[in-house]
Amino acid sequence: MDNSATTNAARPAIELAAILVVVIAGLSALDRFLAASESAEVRGAAERSYRAGAQLLEKGNAAQALEPLRNAHAMERDDPNYETKLATALVIAGRTGEASPLIDDLLQRKPDDAEANLIAARMMLKEGRASEAGSYYHRAIYGEWLADARMRRMSTRLELIRLMVAQPNHPDLMPELISLEAEADGDVATEKILGQLFLLAGAPARSANVYRALLARDPEDASAYEGLGEAELEQGDYRAARAAFLQASYHHPDQSAAPRLELLTEVTTLDPTPRKLESMEKYTRSMRILDMARADLQRHIDGNPTIAALGTEASTETAQLLKEAADAAAKKTPRNVTNEMAEAALDLAEKMWKARIGVFGAGTAPDEEPLRLIMEKLGEKPAL
Repeated sequence: MDNSATTNAARPAIELAAILVVVIAGLSALDRFLAASESAEVRGAAERSYRAGAQLLEKGNAAQALEPLRNAHAMERDDPNYETKLATALVIAGRTGEASPLIDDLLQRKPDDAEANLIAARMMLKEGRASEAGSYYHRAIYGEWLADARMRRMSTRLELIRLMVAQPNHPDLMPELISLEAEADGDVATEKILGQLFLLAGAPARSANVYRALLARDPEDASAYEGLGEAELEQGDYRAARAAFLQASYHHPDQSAAPRLELLTEVTTLDPTPRKLESMEKYTRSMRILDMARADLQRHIDGNPTIAALGTEASTETAQLLKEAADAAAKKTPRNVTNEMAEAALDLAEKMWKARIGVFGAGTAPDEEPLRLIMEKLGEKPAL
């Protein structure tokens, strides 16, 4: 057969095949274009839903934020930001059952994700599992933050500390405060909060040091003088406390320190501990403190209708202390008083105060503040 004839016969088939290849390639390209367009449209819709939900959440509308955040997550399930934000909204809205699998998924993919661990800690709190929340807070503190790592670590530790402050005598509170102090270096807002927290933790000496450092950087900071005044007051250094409150009033006249100065005047006239205090004056102050302690204990008993339900031992002890105080008050003031007489009155007052705390708790009303300050000074708690 003639080769030219064979070639001519095959040409239509080759051309048809080429056309088919071009058509198939074109259809494939079109399909990819349509898929890409659809994907971009889905991503855009997901982003819009996410932003809408995030804005609602930022405004405190967690319940309203759920629907747009759910939509964003449904359209883009592989985006961890969408999943994280949805889990956050669910926890805030109290939907912990729905949030739990999302948090588990986030932590399985990235156990060191700081944000996911923080959400997990908050979920534990919502579910009343505070004892389990601490470990997640620590994983968040030492985990990986995407941005503002230092500030986020500090704010997370501060959140954990506030949780501990609400639990009296929490053993880990002081170590956390000391860690926050090291991290806060130079951050004035955090250091001011730290000064307050040291005071709440029963560490007025550390609190005073924080405020002194603040004042060294800004000697006109009225709020730091106020904080220092409170710390000195708790330590029983009434002269230093008065000086600090006067400085606060000087630098911020619109915010009067008069109530704290009045309190200082009262506790100063009560204080039986100054050196060179005459024996009669110490005895007089001691008897006044004893009477205040007796009246305070009696007021709590009279105001508690369930006092009869107290244990027999507690009831007997308080009754005996009240009787001893009444007997001491009924005696005429001796012409010649001794230091031992004053100390005996103070010892009885301390016993009554401890009984009052043991039976009715440590909470005090504003009018009990002078007595509390004096009793704590007499107790000579070690400075922390």
